Amino acid sequence: MTEQAGRVAAPARRRRGPASTENGQRSRDRVLKAALELITEAGIDRVRVAEIARRASMSSGQVMYYFTSKEHILLETLAWQDHLDLLRTRAALEKVTGAWRQMERYIYNYLPAGPSDPGWILWMESWARAPHNRQVTQFMEELLAPWRDDLAAIIARGVAEGEFAAPASLDDFTLRFNALLDGLALLRLRQLHQPARKRLVELALTTARAELTPDPAVPAG
Repeated sequence: MTEQAGRVAAPARRRRGPASTENGQRSRDRVLKAALELITEAGIDRVRVAEIARRASMSSGQVMYYFTSKEHILLETLAWQDHLDLLRTRAALEKVTGAWRQMERYIYNYLPAGPSDPGWILWMESWARAPHNRQVTQFMEELLAPWRDDLAAIIARGVAEGEFAAPASLDDFTLRFNALLDGLALLRLRQLHQPARKRLVELALTTARAELTPDPAVPAG
């Protein structure tokens, strides 16, 4: 993977260059949509740039005008899909009140719907490349940061409202809890013996309750 591919930024940001115009952005989004469909169907290693171009009704040269490599396409597609997933999760959180209900909704939206969940397939494909590329690791950390920030906001609100006990370290809790969700997600992504999503949500909530439920013997504040 090239260093340039590792430095690509999230698609929510307007950038200079080939995709800085409205037409350029639309063309680029066509490539990302086509890549999402093909990677979900077969995995990035079995997808050729020519296939992505054909699915997007473009030439390979047009695709490579916006992207430097197939790995670059993978990372930008991940960022594109993750941005949509994050927006959907935030919209879902706004529809519920109470810290525990928000925690449950956050967990539900974080976990994959099933083994063909497109966002999680992209995460798995990208994670496989992270151990060999520092820039890819940094890119993925930047995508994960808003999820941890949203979890931290739920916990902070719950502590302020008296529903949660304050964890010893909020940063440590969000890192550890999202790592737990990542592990549960792997169980959901298996082709065989998949626990139901509802069951995984219950397991995660059990862990959260063990640490965040206030002790009635300890005065608030």
